[in-house]
Amino acid sequence: MRRSFTFGSLLIGLSLFGNSACAHPGNAAAAAAATNRAAAGTAAAAAVAAQSSSFIPVEGADLRAKLDAASTRSRSARTPYWSAYSFDVRPGVAVDPNGGEFHGSMNTSGGTTVFVGTSNGMTVETRNLAVFVLREADAAAVTRLEIYNLDRKREYSGYPVYWLGRAGNEESLNYLRGLAESTPAPASTTGAGLLNQHATLAIGLHDDARVAGTLKGFVKSSSDPKVRSTAVYWIGQIGGETQFLADIVRNEGEKDELRRQAAHAIGASRDRAALSTLQSLYDGLSQSTRHEVKRGIINAVSNNENREGAAAFLLKVAKTDADKQSRRAAVHALGNHGRDAVIDDLMGIFAGDQTEDVRRAVLHALHEIDTPRARGKILEIARTGNTPNMRRHAIHLLADIKGEAMVGELLKLYDTEQSNDVRRQLLHVFAEMKSVQAEDKLFEVARGGAGTSADLRRHAIHMIGARAGKRSLDLLRETVESPSAETQVQMQAVHAISERPAAESVPVLIKVARTHPNQQVRRRAIHVLGESGDPRALEFFRELLRSEKE
Repeated sequence: MRRSFTFGSLLIGLSLFGNSACAHPGNAAAAAAATNRAAAGTAAAAAVAAQSSSFIPVEGADLRAKLDAASTRSRSARTPYWSAYSFDVRPGVAVDPNGGEFHGSMNTSGGTTVFVGTSNGMTVETRNLAVFVLREADAAAVTRLEIYNLDRKREYSGYPVYWLGRAGNEESLNYLRGLAESTPAPASTTGAGLLNQHATLAIGLHDDARVAGTLKGFVKSSSDPKVRSTAVYWIGQIGGETQFLADIVRNEGEKDELRRQAAHAIGASRDRAALSTLQSLYDGLSQSTRHEVKRGIINAVSNNENREGAAAFLLKVAKTDADKQSRRAAVHALGNHGRDAVIDDLMGIFAGDQTEDVRRAVLHALHEIDTPRARGKILEIARTGNTPNMRRHAIHLLADIKGEAMVGELLKLYDTEQSNDVRRQLLHVFAEMKSVQAEDKLFEVARGGAGTSADLRRHAIHMIGARAGKRSLDLLRETVESPSAETQVQMQAVHAISERPAAESVPVLIKVARTHPNQQVRRRAIHVLGESGDPRALEFFRELLRSEKE
C-alpha cells in the first residue's frame, strides 16, 4: 500500500541522492539521466573510498577468483569475515536510505526493507549498494548474506571486510543463483531460509534483463516459500509479466500467501492493463477462495494509479460482495484513497449494511479521509447513530480531532445525551483531549452537577485520577471529605488517590483511614494502604495495632 513514511530526522535531498531521477521529456531527460549516472559513479567511488580504512582490497581475474583470494587471506585471522562487492543496481529502488519523509511503498524481505517511491517530489534511489557475504573462519559455506547501502556507516559486526570491487552482472547473478538454490549452512545466523531469501532479493536488485527469467525459474521450481514470495514481488517491480502473475492468482492449488503476493505484484507493476486484470481475476474467483486472496486483489486495486477506476471497483465490492470480510476490506481501502467523492457512498453503505464490522470500517474510512466533511459525518453518527456501539465508536474516533470547535460539539452532545453508556464514552474522550473546556467538564461531572448519576461521577473521578496536578488531587480530596457524596463515589475517589504517586497519595490516605466518618471508606483506605508497601503506611498499621492493645 502506498503510504508516507519517515526514514529519520534528516531530509532527503540532492546531497544524499545525487543520482535520483526525475522524468522530463526529450533531451532534458537524456541529459538528466547522464548527469545522474555520472553522479552515481562519483558517489559510489567516494563511498567506497570513505570506508577504505576498514575494507581490505582483494585482486583477482573474476568474482570467483576474488572470493577464493579473500578466503585464503582470511585464514590467518581465524575470525568470521565478509566478502563484499558492488553491482549494477536497478533504478528507482532504495535500501536503507539516509533519512527524510518518504511517499510510496515498502517491502520487507527477511529484515531488509526496500522502498519504492519519492521524497520531496524526487525518486528515492540508493545506487551504491553492495552484496556482503559472511563466512565463518576456515569454512567455505556462506552463513549470511546482506545487501548494504555503502553510503551508510556500519560496523559490520566487527568482522573484517574483503572488498572485491565491482562484479559483472553475469558472474554476480550466477553466484547469487547458487546461493538462492543452496541448502543453508547449519551455522547460519540468519535463520532457516533467510540466506536464500536475501540472495533472491539481491538478484531482484540487479539492473539486468536476465533477472525476470531467473526469478520466474525460482517461482516454478523452488520449494522455499520465502524465495518464491520474494521472486514474485520483484517480478512485479520489473514489469511485463502480468500474465505470469495472473496465472499464479488463478491457481487454486497454489498457496494463498503466494496468490496474494502475486496480486500485489500485478498492482505494483504499473502495467496499463493491471487494473482490468485485477478486476477480471476478482470476478473469476470461485466461491471457495479464501479471504486472504480476495483481500490481496482489493489492496492491489487500491494502489492502482487509475484512482477513479480503482474507486469504482472498490465501491462495487463494498456494496455488493456477499463476503463481509471482502466488503470490509474494500471499505478500508476506500478510506486510504482519502477522497471526499466517496463519502456519500460510504454513508450509504453505513446505512444499508447491517454488519457491525463493515459499519466500523466505514467509520475508520471516514477517519482516514480526514476532511471537514468526513469529520462532520463521524459527528453525525456520534449524535444519531442507531446503535450505542456505533455511536461510542464514532465518539472514540473524534478524540483524535484537535481544536476547540470539536470539543464544543462534544460538550453539547454530552449535555443533550440520555444514554449513560454514550456519556461514559464522552468522558473518556474528554480525558484524552488536551483542552481546558474538556477538563472543566470532567471536574464538573466529578463534583456531581445537576442530573449527574453516581455512576457518571465515579467514572469522571476515575478519569481524573489518572491526571497529574494539584487541581485533580484537590478534587479527589474534596470528594472524599464531602459529607453529601455517596459512599461508592467516595470509595472511587479513594481508589483514584491510591493510583497517584506515593508522595501525594499516602498522607491523604492515612488521614482518611484515621478520621473519615464512614467505616466503608476508612476500610477502603486501609486496604489500598496495605497494598502500597509504603514505610509510612507500615508505621500507621503499627500505630493501629498498638492502639488496639491499649
